[in-house]
Amino acid sequence: MIGVGFLIYALFASATLALPIGAGLAAGFGSAALGVAPLPSVIIGIAAFMSVIAIGRFAALSLSNRPARGMLIAGFAIPAAIAGFSVASAFASLAGFASIAIALVAGGLSGAIAAQRLTGPVA
Repeated sequence: MIGVGFLIYALFASATLALPIGAGLAAGFGSAALGVAPLPSVIIGIAAFMSVIAIGRFAALSLSNRPARGMLIAGFAIPAAIAGFSVASAFASLAGFASIAIALVAGGLSGAIAAQRLTGPVA
C-alpha cells in the first residue's frame, strides 16, 4: 500500500509540473533525434526542464503587469490541470467508477497547486 500511495503521489506531483516536464522531454528527444548521444540528450532535457521552471518563477515574481503575470501563471496552470484531470480520470476508471466530478476536482487542484508553486515563496 505504501508503494501504491507513493506512485499516486508521484503522478500528481508530476502533473503539477506538466509544462516543464513536457519541455524537458521535447528537448531531450529532439536532441536525440538530431543525433546527439543518449547521455548528453538526457542532460539537455534536464537542463530544459530546470530552465523552464527557473525562467517561469523569475518572470512570475518580477513581472509587475498583472495581466501578463496572470497569463504566465495560466500557461503553467492549464497544462497542470489537464494532466491532473487525466491522472484522476485514469485512476477513477481503474477503481471501477468513472466519475467525472472526481477528475474535475483533481484537475482544478493540480492547476491551483501549479499556480501556487510558481508564485509562492521558495521554501
